[in-house]
Amino acid sequence: MGVASRVMYSIANFFTWIIVLVCIAGIIFFPLTMAGVIANNTSIPTGSLSGYLIYLIVVLIFSLIAISMVRIAKARGTSKAWDVLFIIIGVFAGNIFYVLGGIFGLFALR
Repeated sequence: MGVASRVMYSIANFFTWIIVLVCIAGIIFFPLTMAGVIANNTSIPTGSLSGYLIYLIVVLIFSLIAISMVRIAKARGTSKAWDVLFIIIGVFAGNIFYVLGGIFGLFALR
């Protein structure tokens, strides 16, 4: 179960890196759209793009924190506290792989 937990955390990190890349692309393109450099062909008002930009920055920060915490937990060897924390992160982030990794880690023999 410990190996399955680490595999689930690796899969979760892969998807979290995809989220990080999407956030970075949005952080680059939304200000360009707000400045008029890129044409806004959608029905989204330019003023509301600042809210999306703030949201992307917050998601980026929390995703990077989650990635670093998984790396720390893998380096130190997971404990029950880390597994419970990743279950909570998985529920809030909507990432089933964090939840499964935490559950597998809780039932792993140490």
